[in-house]
Amino acid sequence: MSKLSNFIKGVILPEDVDKERRKKILGDGIIDTWKNDEKERKLKEAKDLAKETYKNARSSVPSKNH
Repeated sequence: MSKLSNFIKGVILPEDVDKERRKKILGDGIIDTWKNDEKERKLKEAKDLAKETYKNARSSVPSKNH
């Protein structure tokens, strides 16, 4: 299934979307909403990756007290 059809199935179908989301899609347009969602998803993934990298870096640094 293509990204667009996944987007339509997961985001626009009435049983899956609340009224605010539908208004946003109708007001901003499908493409703009899709691009904004993709940006938000990439930002969240980057934050999660940064947290995991930081956590791994902290756990690999030896303690000075030991």
